[in-house]
Amino acid sequence: MQTCPICQQEVQPSQRYPNYVCVECAKLARSEDGRKLNFYNQSISGGYEAKYADTGEEYNSHDCYISGIMCHANEHRFGGIVITKVEN
Repeated sequence: MQTCPICQQEVQPSQRYPNYVCVECAKLARSEDGRKLNFYNQSISGGYEAKYADTGEEYNSHDCYISGIMCHANEHRFGGIVITKVEN
């Protein structure tokens, strides 16, 4: 069994991403200054892109915070975006 490292909700097990956050927690991703973030693939073939939700301005980092916990967003191996909790 695998759980979201933020809310402890059960998630689909993943050996590649043992600390990935659930969909609900991913929606809470914020920049260090508290602005909501949205993450995207750059194209149908992948890539990583992040923007501030309030302005659409590009966010030039993979770092984000969920409930005050530092996380890292990146392109998922098979498309989409995966957010993982940063280990201390």
